[in-house]
This record gives sequence, C-alpha cells and structure tokens, in this order.
Amino acid sequence: MTNHQIRHLVKELLVIAVTGASGNLGSLTVRHLIQRTDAARVLALSRTPERSADLGVKTCYGDFDDPNAMVRALDGVERLLIISIGTSDRLPKHARAIDAAAKVGVGHVVFTSLTRAGNPGHPNPLVPDYGATERLLADSGLPFTVLRFNVWVEMLTLIGVAPRAVATGVLPSNSRDGRIGHLTRDDSAAVAAALLAEGGSQGEILEITGPEAVTDTDIAAALTEATGRHVRCEDVSDAEQPQRLLDQGIPEHFAHAWSTSGIAKRNGWYDITTHTVQRLTGEPATPVTDYFAAHRADLVG
Repeated sequence: MTNHQIRHLVKELLVIAVTGASGNLGSLTVRHLIQRTDAARVLALSRTPERSADLGVKTCYGDFDDPNAMVRALDGVERLLIISIGTSDRLPKHARAIDAAAKVGVGHVVFTSLTRAGNPGHPNPLVPDYGATERLLADSGLPFTVLRFNVWVEMLTLIGVAPRAVATGVLPSNSRDGRIGHLTRDDSAAVAAALLAEGGSQGEILEITGPEAVTDTDIAAALTEATGRHVRCEDVSDAEQPQRLLDQGIPEHFAHAWSTSGIAKRNGWYDITTHTVQRLTGEPATPVTDYFAAHRADLVG
C-alpha cells in the first residue's frame, strides 16, 4: 500500500461529529457533509437524537449539560462542530463541550460564533459570551477554527420584518446607510461542512458573510424585485423605529431588537464582506435577492 493510499484510508476512517444535529443549522450541516464525505464517517449529536433519524448518519445522545455523556459521545471523534447555544446560559454549556473535547483529544474543533465577537464594545448583548467561548477554545490547547457568521438573512423573515414590509410597502429603518453582510443559513452550513470534511484553517478566526454588504434600501429593492410588489425604505429615528415595527405587527421583543440592530448597522458593526464561502465551498455566497426570490411564498403569504 502506498503512502497516498494510507493517507486516504486514514482520512476515510476519521469520525466527524456535529452537535445540535436536530436543529436547523446542525441538520443542514450534516446534509452538506454527506455530499462531501462518506455518511459512515458522520455522527449526529443531539439531546433528541431520534429527531435526526432521517439524516442517514449515525446518531448519538449528546447534551452539554451532561459532561459524562459528552465524553462518551466524543470518544474517537477527530473533527467536531460545536454549534453555539441560543439560551442565556450558553457560556457554561460551551465550556463543558470544550472540556469534553479536550478530555478525549478531539483533533480539530470548529465553533460557530458571531461577526466581530472579539471586538470590545460590540453592541450585540450576545457577543460577550461568544467572545469568551472563543478565548476558552484558544486556551484549551485544542486545534480549533472559529466561524463568525454575519446576520442570517432568514432573520428578516423569521421576525416578520420582510413579510410586513412587502405587505405594507414600507420598510422602516433607522440604519441610514449602514451596511450588513447578510448571509444565508444554508451557506453557513456549507462552510462548516466543507471545513469538517477537508480540514485546514486551524487556529483561524474566519468572518463568514454574504457576497456584499447591503443597506436597508438595498433590502427594500431586493424585496421589490423578488415579489413584484413595490417596497420602499423609509428613514425613521431611533425613538420612532420600535413603534413603527410594532404598528406593522412585529412582536415587541423583535421590534426592539431590530431597532437596536439598526443602530449597530449604522455604526458599522456588520459592514464586513469576505469571500470565505466561495473559498471553502467552491460556490459563491447567495445574494439577498436570490434568497428572497427562492422564498417568495414566505414573503407574500
């Protein structure tokens, strides 16, 4: 057997694990992974592994609140994707996952973070926990890569901003000419899968964005193009923005969060554009217009 054949065989035996595999990002990542590598290599970890049964890979119970179970689940894993937790107690959960990976000697840990999570003064209240997790990884001694995802364009639909703008013809905005490198969740999963399948980028913190940073005026134009219904961007003050969104039917929590995000966009916190999606996956990142066109039914329903 040649050295090349040996290296190929070793690579085929490496186990790749994805936490949160029953969630949206986790399941998408697994689906991209099995397009890049043998499904027999992939392990889907979740608190509810039965919900991952349709992914076509091995499943296993894995809960960040159960360190012993995590250690057992990760034994023999070479590459691991730790998908960040959405709950307020995320930092100790992340710490336990990292500790478990260190105990069994995982060869490469990939963590999903937020754009500019290492910058002090970031206005996003979630950022301190993500920045702290990045530091825990750096101090763990584990080979790691951080994927800092910009804001998913899906959020515009999820919280109702885009559908209500289409329905009313107005996208109220307090971000002025602030730009944001909107990214799709699917592109995020594709990046994670490519890195897990191929390796590399160890020790790197990668900013992952869409193909261009766009203003809210650009978003309104993209909604118009995708739906055929005219949407205009209307500048409003920071004080007015939450009420304008509430008047359009946006839930209060989301109205205030999106208004705060508008200030952050205006101050340049999300104005980042990289080509990491194309570099790692071989495919260009999805423009917001293409995303909206593919999800027209969600916008006009």
